[in-house]
Amino acid sequence: MKTFIKEFSGAAMVLSFMLCYVPQILKIIKHESSKDISPIMIFLGISGYTFGLIYMLCTGFGIWWFLNYVSGIITSAVLLFYWYKHK
Repeated sequence: MKTFIKEFSGAAMVLSFMLCYVPQILKIIKHESSKDISPIMIFLGISGYTFGLIYMLCTGFGIWWFLNYVSGIITSAVLLFYWYKHK
């Protein structure tokens, strides 16, 4: 049971962080405007995920942490792309 809770929590963490930018991305696409989005927030998100990934790789690998950081970098990059496209 402990393993199930651990794995479920890891998967839920990755899914939650991965999906947190999706509503904003969809809003930008729908309204074709990113004027309310702070590019500094996007860059800080990308930086945090990148440094978290580097830290994790240097201290100990965990599949859920790895997926969390990689998916965070990807969704942040997509948000940055649409921010730039519709600024």
